[in-house]
This record gives sequence, structure tokens and C-alpha cells, in this order.
Amino acid sequence: MLKKIAVLGGGHGAHAMAADLTLKGFEVNICEAPEFKDSFGTTLERQEICLVDIWGEERIAKLAKATTNFEQAIKDAAYIMMAIPAIGHKHFFTSIMPYLEDGQTIVMWPGNFSALLFATMLRERGIKKNITLAEGHTLPWGCRLEAPARIRIFVEATKLLVSAFPAKDTDKVINHLKDIYPVVAGENVLATSLNNLNPIVHPVGAVLNAAWIDTLHKDFYFYKYGTTLSVARAIKTVYEEVAKVASAVGTKMLEYPEESFWSKSTIMSVCFRAAFDKEGTVANISGPSSMKSRYVTEDVPYGLVPAAQLAHKLGIATPIIDAVIELASVINQTDYRRQGRSLQELGIAALSNNKLKTVLQRGF
Repeated sequence: MLKKIAVLGGGHGAHAMAADLTLKGFEVNICEAPEFKDSFGTTLERQEICLVDIWGEERIAKLAKATTNFEQAIKDAAYIMMAIPAIGHKHFFTSIMPYLEDGQTIVMWPGNFSALLFATMLRERGIKKNITLAEGHTLPWGCRLEAPARIRIFVEATKLLVSAFPAKDTDKVINHLKDIYPVVAGENVLATSLNNLNPIVHPVGAVLNAAWIDTLHKDFYFYKYGTTLSVARAIKTVYEEVAKVASAVGTKMLEYPEESFWSKSTIMSVCFRAAFDKEGTVANISGPSSMKSRYVTEDVPYGLVPAAQLAHKLGIATPIIDAVIELASVINQTDYRRQGRSLQELGIAALSNNKLKTVLQRGF
């Protein structure tokens, strides 16, 4: 069933996923958008990726195909893995829609509310292919591109929430992925999106460390320097506000030991493992180097904004989340509420809470 897999994207996560799946014995195509061909050039030329695992072992993954042709990439692929920034979701999905085939499953890593977005896009365009949409709450690793076509994995996930839209299809996806990744079923795709820790940890920490980020640039280490007790208290409060939203829509947050909120890596390292000292491994990952990094420009509009909109729709107060959105908008001179992912484009703005729960389980 899963012999052939297409991985979409050309960044850290996509390179790690394509190399890892190749080394696990799958036939893997990796596809980047044509406009990013230059930065993807080494992978296109070599048709292989060097993967350095958590033990420091280097292995060469010889890909079935590295391309910028979406049609070629997804043809006959049972699974399409999208490991791309949320800002690229609409563009990539629009690009592959004409070539989708019945029976394919698309999984977004991480979801960032994209399963609902894609389902709505398919409805609006009248496309009735037999496609399964799913999302994970995070990437299966913490990784960085060390050089073109060379990816290093620092930590590996020990638990990955995965859910399908509609949720009645989740067991099928879990059964297909359970031998590849440590997946467990989430209640629905709001569980996977709300459990993404990046929007919970990154924006509030970046805003509260803005002066240091502006000053140190590439020498700033978010976890090592930025997660003091003061900042950790704010991160914990954002987590608690998101948890209230999750509870209201009938989902659960992954639970973290109290002491993990006060560690240097915060709760980010709890569900991961490293060869040695995972907290230190996470703490030594550098960045962000700018307030225009994905810690803000992705995690605020595509993580915090839809969570806040959902909270307001349900009458839940989220004062700290709201404050972070406003401060980030002022700092970057960008209206993240207007720019962000809206409940309208997710197709759920007009739904009552009871109707929303039904749609999440059974579909539109």
C-alpha cells in the first residue's frame, strides 16, 4: 500500500522525511515548488540526500526522483506527505489538485489547521476525488539542513498525534503509518492543530526576547538564552489558554510534567529523544535570528490566530494569546489577525459547537 510516497517541500522537514522514508525502503519522490528551484538545485542535481541521524551516522538516501514537477511527483503515490511551512499550504495544494488520484492520502506535517482548509478548497472547486486528508501535530524530528542536500536530525519524536478529516478515517491512516512513525490517534484535526507546540512556545518567547533577537541575530539561542522563568510562565499560560479551547471542542492536549515547563527546552523536548541529553540538544539549536523568522511569521498567523478566533467564537477568553498577536503585529508592522488563517477559509465560521463536532467526525 505504501510502496510509493511523494514528499512535498524543499526545506528541513521535507529533506529529512524524504531521506528517512527512502532509507526505510520506500520509493520516494521529493518535489519543491518551481520558484524555489535554485535553492533546491543540489538535491535536483544529485537526486540523493545525505542524512545524519541522532547518533551522527551518515547515510546516503538515493531518491526515486527529485523534481519541481508536481504531476510527476504525486503520480501513483499512495501517500503524499506535505512537510512545508504553513504559508505555502494553499499554493502547494492548489498546485497538486489537478493531479490528485482516487485513493490517495495527504498528510500535513504539522497540520496548522490545513486539513480543514484543504477540504474546504476541494468543496469550493467541486472536486469529488476519493482523497483522505490527515495531519500530524508536529514533524517526526527536530532537524536542520547543514548544507544543500545534507540534513541532520537532532531529536526524534516518541509520540506523534495524527488525525484524519473526517475523524472516522483516522484508524485507517494510523494503521498505514504505525510501522513508520510512533503515531497515536488524535480525536480529530483540531486536536492535532491545537497540540502543535510551535505556536504555543515560539511567539510569546520571541516577543519577550525581541531586543535580544534584534541585537544578537544568528548568535541568539531561543531555548538556551530565552526561556527564563519569567518567559516560561508566559509560555505555560498560553498552553493553558489553548487547552481551554481544546476542551471546549471535545479534544485533549498532550500533558506535560509540571517541571518540564521550567526546563531550558521547555515542553518542546518532552515527546522527543536524543542520543544523549535531549534537553541540551534542543537548547543548543540556534535561532531565531530575526523577528521576521517563522517563530513569528508562521506561528502567529497560522497557529495563534485561528486558535484565538476559535476561542472567541466559543466565548473563551485568551488574553495572553491576544496580547502576543497584537505585540507581534506591532513589532513586525503586520496585521497578523487579517493575514492569518481564518475560520471562514476553514469552512467552520458559521458552525455551532455541536455541528462543528459532528463535522470533525463525519465531514462536511
